[in-house]
Amino acid sequence: MSKLSLAILITNYNTWDLTERCVQHCYCHDEGHFNTLLVYDDCSQTEFKGSFPDSTRIYRGRPNVGLAKAYNIGFGLISEDIVIVFDSDAYPTTPFCEEVKQMFENDPSLGLVGFQTIGREGNSTESYTTEPNIWSLLLGQALYARMDRWLADRSERISLYSCTMAVRKAAYLELHGFDENYDFLDIDNDFSLRINRSHWKIALAPGPRIVHEGRGSPQLTRHRVIRFYKSRWYLLRKFHRLPMKRLVKMLILLRLCAEYLILLSLGSVLFRDKSVRDDKIQGRRELIQFFLGNSF
Repeated sequence: MSKLSLAILITNYNTWDLTERCVQHCYCHDEGHFNTLLVYDDCSQTEFKGSFPDSTRIYRGRPNVGLAKAYNIGFGLISEDIVIVFDSDAYPTTPFCEEVKQMFENDPSLGLVGFQTIGREGNSTESYTTEPNIWSLLLGQALYARMDRWLADRSERISLYSCTMAVRKAAYLELHGFDENYDFLDIDNDFSLRINRSHWKIALAPGPRIVHEGRGSPQLTRHRVIRFYKSRWYLLRKFHRLPMKRLVKMLILLRLCAEYLILLSLGSVLFRDKSVRDDKIQGRRELIQFFLGNSF
């Protein structure tokens, strides 16, 4: 009999149908192997019209506080030793609780566990990455994605995505939870980097498979891009991974201005969809204003 207790935390914001699917799959594959399943709703504007199993706990937060604070409130409502976190658009396709409990029991220094994620067709998707570095800011997300094999961090430390991960509650408490200065992006990178710089360890569970393809919370591309730059700059500065800040800021601005001019002159050729084109142009304009308006 396992000595550690385990809870599942699923966060929801206007994605009740996805949350219902995740809850159903948790009960389908692992009912009886977790002590609590908590759905934290971050003040959704839509009403839930489905149904959950009777033992599901639902907490309706008021007002909307954003993901980092939602995590911290959710963890505060849970007393179990291990907390498995799922984004609403993730769901398990195999049992997962017993393997996770066994991993934590076998290694008392284990603080964080990630899962293997797949798409609906069974293809592998990303559930972890190398630790973020300055190149993701200098090159931008699209260009860096093409060059990460050469420019990625070489420390061999990994950073888990919060779409699905298991946290030892003692490690969470020791590290004072999730940093609420993030509103959406890089919360998971921040927590992983703090784990990597503590006496706690990160590992991957080899057996369970979790479906996750992303895009559970729709938003305009420019909004996500702006959030990325704000969060990534704060993350890298916090962990002293942003040398020569003024030079970096100038180089980013030069690239953004070049991209803005290209979009103005060749946007209709590169992007036939006017709404996509306008979104990218406005996004670059807002990013330029953001970097010019902040001294950091």
